[in-house]
Amino acid sequence: MAGLLGLVPSYATRRFHLGYRRAVLEAAMPGQRAGAVLRGHEFHYSTIVDQPDLPLARVADADGNPVPETGSRRGPVSGTFFHLIAQEQP
Repeated sequence: MAGLLGLVPSYATRRFHLGYRRAVLEAAMPGQRAGAVLRGHEFHYSTIVDQPDLPLARVADADGNPVPETGSRRGPVSGTFFHLIAQEQP
């Protein structure tokens, strides 16, 4: 939205993305270390047209299937459709 990330979303073909997610961070972010396992949910209608930045996390749905909405990171900036609920405890 501010041009800090290269993500290009589209609402031309609305596709509903909803569900619980498990995300393993690829890089540290404020309050979380790289490798932290986070639980949360995703809720949006957009489709990703282009995602040239590095992925923020490896993300899977509630059944363990990988999802393409990995979030993005570029330097100190990150963005995601993931809404954090809690950090998974070992």
